[in-house]
Amino acid sequence: ALLSAWVVAEPAYYRDPAIHQDTVVFSAEGDLWRVSVDGGSAQRLTTDPGQETQPQISPDGKQIAFVASYHGVPEVYLMPMAGGIPRQLSFDASRVMLSPFAPTGEVVYASGALIGPAGTLGLRMVDPRSGRSRNLPLAEANQAGFDEQGQRLWFTRFGLQVSTDNALDYRGGAMARLYQFDLGSDREAQPVAADWSANLIRPMVWQGRIYLIADADGRPNLWSMLPDGSDRRALTQHRDFSVSSASLHDGRIVYQHGADLRLYDIAQG
Repeated sequence: ALLSAWVVAEPAYYRDPAIHQDTVVFSAEGDLWRVSVDGGSAQRLTTDPGQETQPQISPDGKQIAFVASYHGVPEVYLMPMAGGIPRQLSFDASRVMLSPFAPTGEVVYASGALIGPAGTLGLRMVDPRSGRSRNLPLAEANQAGFDEQGQRLWFTRFGLQVSTDNALDYRGGAMARLYQFDLGSDREAQPVAADWSANLIRPMVWQGRIYLIADADGRPNLWSMLPDGSDRRALTQHRDFSVSSASLHDGRIVYQHGADLRLYDIAQG
């Protein structure tokens, strides 16, 4: 079902970028593709008639987790970066939303199958080696980003990314809020930047700062802040199209802007 083929760059709708070192994996035309951060020709990684989306690259850069509906419902799969037969990791028969890998190598995703037919999501972690999974005790959590040690995570609760609405400047009761949680702790998750009138999604951690997508100015853009929510800085100022997904590795963020992919270097700004 998988094929490695090269194609010259053509206009397309590029989505769901993930970065590891100098490699970017993204989805387009219902398949997964791999390309250098310098751009150029992209290599098609999948050719199945079903759609493959939401790629995430493992910490060692050797595996790609993604979501596909090979058997009628979306599930999480894992395949080698070099190509190969996908291995199914989730068996939830429900909506799933991938987050970046945990530093431990565990696959992290939000599932609608954790707490019954209530239409809510919760975070689940799966060890791809043993297949064992564990649920995190976090209500309505749907996106997660870990610190470098894998002991502390920041997660998004609620948000229009759950309902797939495309409203701008939304400030209703389903606003995406950010929380921080220590794994293995009995302490409740703590809200972060609760005073910020903005939807806060896609938390990513790098060298003591939290990078995320926020719509503080009405249009979702890249921002950064300290772990306690202070010192908020706008990194991009796109006004034409929203920043709708992002991935961080080694000081660089690849993100979706409209139908294109862009690269942001944190050190160089």
